[in-house]
Amino acid sequence: MTSIETLAATISTEVGKLSDLLLELGSPTPTLEETGFGDFAHESDTPKGVALRETRSAILVAAQDLLQLVRGPTEHILCLAWSAADTANIDLITRLGIPQNVPLGSSISIEELSKVVRLPDALVARIVRYAIGIGIFVEEKPGYIGHSASSAALVQNPHLSNIVHFGTEFLGNILLKVPEAVVSKRDNPDHAPDAAFNIAYRTDESLFSLFQKNTDLNTKYHEYLAGRVNTPLWSVDRLRAAFPWSSKGDVTVIDVGGSSGHTVQYLASLMPTAKFIVQDSNKSALDMGRRAVEMSASDPSLRSRISFEEYDFFTPQPIEADIYIYRHILHDWNDADSVKILSSLLPALKPGAKILISEGIVPAPPAKRLNTLATKMIRIEDMFMLAAHNAHERSVMDFVSLFDKVSPAAFKLVGVTSGTEAGAFQSLLEFEYLGLPN
Repeated sequence: MTSIETLAATISTEVGKLSDLLLELGSPTPTLEETGFGDFAHESDTPKGVALRETRSAILVAAQDLLQLVRGPTEHILCLAWSAADTANIDLITRLGIPQNVPLGSSISIEELSKVVRLPDALVARIVRYAIGIGIFVEEKPGYIGHSASSAALVQNPHLSNIVHFGTEFLGNILLKVPEAVVSKRDNPDHAPDAAFNIAYRTDESLFSLFQKNTDLNTKYHEYLAGRVNTPLWSVDRLRAAFPWSSKGDVTVIDVGGSSGHTVQYLASLMPTAKFIVQDSNKSALDMGRRAVEMSASDPSLRSRISFEEYDFFTPQPIEADIYIYRHILHDWNDADSVKILSSLLPALKPGAKILISEGIVPAPPAKRLNTLATKMIRIEDMFMLAAHNAHERSVMDFVSLFDKVSPAAFKLVGVTSGTEAGAFQSLLEFEYLGLPN
């Protein structure tokens, strides 16, 4: 039985290990002050990096359990029920650009800040003081606002701001409509909307169809995707470590539904003689990718090695390649549509071709408490998929079942590299095409 004493002892032991590791790695001790900005950049696949990640995880698991015990069940439930207030606050401060208008290394009066954001003093005071209460900003003396480590991160890491913009404004909006959508499907199935997204945005269109027509949402969505891959949880470093890219030589790699091509731009450095094709139906995303490749100063060869093509992945794949990547694609679609997407590959596949699925993997039951973001993210993302598309994340066996429905015995699961074990969201499933059975 878990007790507050055993949890406190675990935390004390693991904190000692963490301090020693940080000292060995030459990393400063984290603080909540502005100068304490900085994530655990030393986490890596080196022995010390792995130890750092595991130690942090042990602290987080024990600390979250300790908080739940000390709060008690009623306060725990109320904190969950009212967490939307936290989401609304961080959405508001980022929309107003408040972090960017608080000077780093100094402070600003509420009166001056109010003039910049063009809102009444009393309202700005309410907004920033709520943020201070959840660890964003500090008020070192009455009426003067400075940075905490967290608010400084929003200034110094634009990728984090992009994630927050889309994650609160759009995803937060549709998540709040999930209960209504689910109950509607139960009580009025013949007239229920397809997904919570349709209720939130009062449309019968799909999410992707709306994005292609809404320039602002489309831009924020692709900034969000690019922002995620620049965080440890979503970093393409996990993709690099999960597959022997550098040994593949002169091959053709297709990133199906690859948006603006941020994945292949990264992989290109690992495969200097490979050719890459980014396929997507979103013209704006493809144009963003073309511009990024044209402007690349670090590797001019990208212009000749990466191409962008408009393609609807529900239609037959026109290009024969050695490797096809589906990164965060299938979870957007229900099982029937996912089978159609994979079936579209059949006309182009040659025996030995690899199909790589880079997504989160739902763990096998029984379910457990999830006290770290790396372990909880698969459940969060599953809620995103329910809200956005009425789709879902999958287990390993769910993916195997999809390929079996495409063509029984035509595909082999070669291996699975877990992302969660490495402190990341996405795992990698490698399937090989064996050819159609006679």
